[in-house]
This record gives sequence, structure tokens and C-alpha cells, in this order.
Amino acid sequence: MLISTIRAALPSVASPRWVKRNDALLELLPIGVMHFPGTGIQDNLADKAKRLGIPVWKFGGA
Repeated sequence: MLISTIRAALPSVASPRWVKRNDALLELLPIGVMHFPGTGIQDNLADKAKRLGIPVWKFGGA
């Protein structure tokens, strides 16, 4: 029972709407992206920006 509860909660955390928002942001071709590591969504945004040739500045994290 606990496993199904966790599984049901995961899609709302990693909702596709955040990915779509990040994709829309990158379509504007910003001059740079400030990356504060901590979530996979932010890491994904930084990776996509690098692939597009957009400079990425990392702050915090190890």
C-alpha cells in the first residue's frame, strides 16, 4: 500500500508542465542561465541550455 502511495505522488512532483515551462524559456534564447543545483528539473534545464550553446553559471551545490 505504501509503495502505491509513493508512486502516485511522484508524477505530481515531476510534472511535465515544469519541463514545458523550461522548454518555452529556452526557446527565447536567453543570454545565459543561472543554475542552482538541487532538483532534476533544474539540472535538466541546465543540460538543455548547454546543448543549445547558452552559457550556464552554477551557484551553490558541491
